[in-house]
Amino acid sequence: MSPRPLLELRGLTHHFAKKSGWLARRQRVVHAVDDVDLSIEAGQVLGLVGESGCGKTTLGRCVLRLIEPTAGEVLFEGRDLLALDAGALREVRRQIQVVFQDPLSSLDPRFTVAAAVAEPLQTHLGLERNDRRERVRAMIEQVGLGEQHLDRYPHELSGGQCQRVALARAMVLQPKLLVLDEPTSALDVSVQAQIMDLLAALKRTYQLTYLFISHDLGVVRYLSDRIAVMYLGKLVEVGPTRAVFGAPVHPYTEALLASVPIPEPRARRWDFVLKGTVPSPVNPPPGCRFHTRCLLAETICRHEVPPLEPVAPDHQVACHLRTPFVRKETSP
Repeated sequence: MSPRPLLELRGLTHHFAKKSGWLARRQRVVHAVDDVDLSIEAGQVLGLVGESGCGKTTLGRCVLRLIEPTAGEVLFEGRDLLALDAGALREVRRQIQVVFQDPLSSLDPRFTVAAAVAEPLQTHLGLERNDRRERVRAMIEQVGLGEQHLDRYPHELSGGQCQRVALARAMVLQPKLLVLDEPTSALDVSVQAQIMDLLAALKRTYQLTYLFISHDLGVVRYLSDRIAVMYLGKLVEVGPTRAVFGAPVHPYTEALLASVPIPEPRARRWDFVLKGTVPSPVNPPPGCRFHTRCLLAETICRHEVPPLEPVAPDHQVACHLRTPFVRKETSP
């Protein structure tokens, strides 16, 4: 029997109500996340990728219950987080922490580094001031900062240093799961590499599990054990990193990989370019939501929703074709 996943999503759905029209009398529904089934084993890094607006961040916030899902279940160590009251949820949140995209805006400008990192210790553990200070100092050193940073304010730090502080704040309670929402997208490329190495080191040291949300496929490939590809609120492919990058099955995954810039101008590229724009989540197309942009769409794709089904061990895809792509190379 396989071990129970640390985090499991069952039918997770979130719809936003949006008012429009004269005097905002008409209410429309934004299908941000629709019927998502996903699991993460303890010690794994799951990379969640997709274009902007596909629902990645909304899914991460639903896991944290920063926004309440419309339907579904969020199971953490077998407990449904959506069924917990405020007191029980507070206890679980010690084990689930988040690092946001913009490190500067996620830190309170009135708090010093020491105060920001110590706040979770006071809120959740009620530690005395001296005990908090020692744990904060140790955690700050773990993320590559020094004691000289403890009394600085966020505006006195660089973007990379702010993100290290955000990581220290998330890690100081020694959680089991970190939700990383585009943690490197606001940073310079050289700083991105440093933060990625830091995330890998923290994972090894503390046996962490990551839900890594990003649109940068290179970053996701470096850190992730498994990849989940999302399009317009639905998962279209989930599988091991090597399988998804080496033999993608869904045409959207193939298009994402083809869009990655190649640093060599003479290198050969894959001839698979997305056409058109993403449909509105207010009125998603019937059938497969990708069929309006898919070069291979058939009649069944326009009328029937493809289920997420296995095509190989631990590799699932939501596509009526369900055949690995044979890439066609073209010169630039």
